[in-house]
Amino acid sequence: MNRETHSINLQDRSRGRIARALRFVRQQGILEPLRLVRRHGLGDSGRFVARNIRHLVADRLARRWDRDNGVDTAGSIRLDALDVVGPHRDQGNECVCTSPRSFAFIMDRLTDDLADYTFIDIGSGKSRTLLLASHYPFAAIVGVEFARELVAIARRNIERYKSPAQKCRQIAVIEADAATYEFPPTPLLVYFYNPFSRDVFEIVLGNLMSSLERHPRPCLVVYGSSSHRAIEWAKPAIHDAGSFQQRVTPPMPRFLDAVRTIDYAIFDYRPS
Repeated sequence: MNRETHSINLQDRSRGRIARALRFVRQQGILEPLRLVRRHGLGDSGRFVARNIRHLVADRLARRWDRDNGVDTAGSIRLDALDVVGPHRDQGNECVCTSPRSFAFIMDRLTDDLADYTFIDIGSGKSRTLLLASHYPFAAIVGVEFARELVAIARRNIERYKSPAQKCRQIAVIEADAATYEFPPTPLLVYFYNPFSRDVFEIVLGNLMSSLERHPRPCLVVYGSSSHRAIEWAKPAIHDAGSFQQRVTPPMPRFLDAVRTIDYAIFDYRPS
């Protein structure tokens, strides 16, 4: 398979929303949207329109960020047609790029000295979060991604990204199923942006705990979720793993460059 970025056929759900809406009106007639408003009510219809406007604005800003930096990280990529490693394709969630302002807000909650930490993004997609993390003084940055097409794009982005804001240039992407990934024996910041189902998350969390028990060291876990209400089961799962303490953090503001507002939590590992 050709791994060139321009030849990879990704199903990007962020593109063509206006064209799809116009096609719907042409096919169904101008009165059909009015019937839908009557059926669902003004409140639900207004919220539907607002969600789509927010998505369009955030997507426009994401693609502007890409153009400014000469990379390709934007979009909402379906996994259906991608070539993945391992048996967990159906448990993976679509690849969505990270809002720079949302990521900066989370990182501002971390006052730790990060110089010895390895930043690990589980389900790193096209590398947006890895590039944003490179603005902080980590010892190293690692992405773990099971879709081969996304790995190819991410590696190209890392080669192209030359921001004066970068403080860490030790960036790598590992092509692997997260359930088989072995964490390095260094201080860790492990970042999850709702990458997969609860079943897979519990496997990865169990692997992380085993690594921390074999090699006790500082570890931060950041879990973010903007859909699937995953934060509601992720936080109890991390608590139940033992030796983690959740930090008190303020809620995420609404940022224009975010398709949805992220619910997030930050946990510290406390060796017993």
